[in-house]
Amino acid sequence: MTLREWTPEDLETVRRITWETWVATYASFIPLEDLRGYYDEHYSIRALTALMHSPGFHGLLAVDDATAMGYAKVKFNPEERRCYLSSLYILPGYQGRGIGATLLAKGEECALGFGVNEIWLGVMVQNSNALDWYKRIGFQFVEEQPFVMGNTSVPHLIGYRTIQH
Repeated sequence: MTLREWTPEDLETVRRITWETWVATYASFIPLEDLRGYYDEHYSIRALTALMHSPGFHGLLAVDDATAMGYAKVKFNPEERRCYLSSLYILPGYQGRGIGATLLAKGEECALGFGVNEIWLGVMVQNSNALDWYKRIGFQFVEEQPFVMGNTSVPHLIGYRTIQH
């Protein structure tokens, strides 16, 4: 497996991974029309291109041979002096193989490069598999904020872990 930064040619793949993982993970508690509206707004080619070119952003793609298996979005917020792993999506057929841990480790390298020693993220409470995994690997959740997709609002925990160098 290789990890690499996104290229413009990867954006359709990023969109496909996003949609497939969202439907598998969120469709049981967020209606498809709300998922689709949020997706169309925040994961359009135009939105992803703008994000890709924004300061403090890294888009990381996990690829095995020519197959994209998942990705992470890492974004540094200079006002807060925080680095966020704002997305970590692994296609359902590739979960449980260490791809998420590898992407997280690379995201932590990015955070260190921004001069911070913590990585922050948010996870929906109903996404119990991800929440349990983050807790197992040392994330502490310190805040709860609603995450809104269309007409649906779900509880969303914000947390961090200290990066072990």
